[in-house]
Amino acid sequence: MNRTRLAKRLASLAAVPLLLQPSAALADDSEFWIELGAKGDIAPGTALKVEVEQRRKAGPDEYIVGAVVDRKVGDGFTIGGGMEVHDIGGFTEIRPYQQVGYSTGILSLRTRIEERFYDGSDRMALRLRQRLQLSDDIAPKLKAAGSVELLYQLRDRNDGGPQRVDQWRFNAGLTYRAADKLDVTGGYQLVLRPRPGGDTYTHVPQLTATYRF
Repeated sequence: MNRTRLAKRLASLAAVPLLLQPSAALADDSEFWIELGAKGDIAPGTALKVEVEQRRKAGPDEYIVGAVVDRKVGDGFTIGGGMEVHDIGGFTEIRPYQQVGYSTGILSLRTRIEERFYDGSDRMALRLRQRLQLSDDIAPKLKAAGSVELLYQLRDRNDGGPQRVDQWRFNAGLTYRAADKLDVTGGYQLVLRPRPGGDTYTHVPQLTATYRF
């Protein structure tokens, strides 16, 4: 694909968070997400990724440990599953999930189902996540990416809780190949939470370092 056309497409995705800036949002928060990860093939057609993450917030920070395995099952298709453990000030969520992915050229799609187990909740919550992403190299050792993701709450953790759109996430970032096996990514994400009493927005600068084995 022509690089100019690609740059315009990625710029359009990157501009979405700016277009959605709230004029009178119920809340306007900021967080900073820092992630360290390692990924690589553990068998032919099978990839493993492990990660640790800190989400710095105004209140207690959130800490995440997770791992996911994906296996190629056809031309561009993968299936996989993983587990994350989230902790916020001693409050714990355990989150197993399953996912299906498809990639072709600069386009990738991912569908994920999450089972969410919380301390003190009535039951397991269930959430659907659907992501569309565009990415491609724009210079030697430099890749650009932009994505839109819908997170839909299929079942609330408390009896009688609503089914609803939980979040929209709009993300743009650049990944630099800092060394032969090390990638560094800087990005920005806008998180929109539609709610009956008023939408809330969170601005999230992100920094990620990934080792490839």
